[in-house]
Amino acid sequence: MKSMLPINRAVIDPTDLNATTFEHVDIILYELYAAASKNGAGLIQGRTFTGCRFQGPAIVLVADGTTFEDTNFGDSRGGMGNLLLRPVGDKALGTIPMHDCTFVGCEFYNVGYTGSAAVLEQLAAVPTVAGPAA
Repeated sequence: MKSMLPINRAVIDPTDLNATTFEHVDIILYELYAAASKNGAGLIQGRTFTGCRFQGPAIVLVADGTTFEDTNFGDSRGGMGNLLLRPVGDKALGTIPMHDCTFVGCEFYNVGYTGSAAVLEQLAAVPTVAGPAA
């Protein structure tokens, strides 16, 4: 698969933050979460994002079934560990939970990540991309 990165297009706002498929749009993560919460969901679930740019500030809680392909996680300043946060307890309050979501050719700006120990281990092993996405 040929990489879709970097994304070099004008900013395009999504028309419906409750859609299940997003292609080539720019999403403010809090707005996506707020739209889902307004409909009674306390998480982002079952969504597919292709060629999207995501803007924080935010901490994404990567939950079961969420996958990333050809993704720029953001400016790690030398290592993915700089973007990862490990919960001290059994909750991660203040995060944006993502469950069963697919990200292909996406970029993240000003976003940190958390999740289970297994998820954090997988994310820590992701090679960093040359050049910041900050």
